[in-house]
Amino acid sequence: MTLVSVKNLSFYYDREKVLNEVNFEVNPGEFVILTGENGAAKSTLLKNILGLLKPASGTVTIAKTNALGKPLSIGYVPQNVNSFNAGFPSRVQEFVESGRYPKGRWFKRLDAHDKEHVDRALSAVGMSHLRHKKIGRIVRRSEATYLPSAGLRH
Repeated sequence: MTLVSVKNLSFYYDREKVLNEVNFEVNPGEFVILTGENGAAKSTLLKNILGLLKPASGTVTIAKTNALGKPLSIGYVPQNVNSFNAGFPSRVQEFVESGRYPKGRWFKRLDAHDKEHVDRALSAVGMSHLRHKKIGRIVRRSEATYLPSAGLRH
């Protein structure tokens, strides 16, 4: 079972080709790291995969379910958290908790299992001590760099 399949994906910004016939698959159990120099089109590739940008050619296929038959969800947090509005009202913990809400179930209460995941995510990126701070207050601090990691679903 393939979770993500990218075939012959190409993308242009104006007339400049920045992705040229990219091909890869992500299968259950694989751990994938996307590396490259600044400007190497890593974010552009992710945005094409997620449908935020439209490829010039090629296909992206994302499985509807994971290997266990549960709905597959992919989260995306932009790399530039400094673009957060300084008045952004949410606290760090609330932001991380938002990653635990399944699609269409925003008003469901988080259970103990969800709270454990949130605590682990904050600890993993060294932000437990900032859990009650407003995001807008830390966006200029180095800790904000780790915010996208804390927001990822586990």
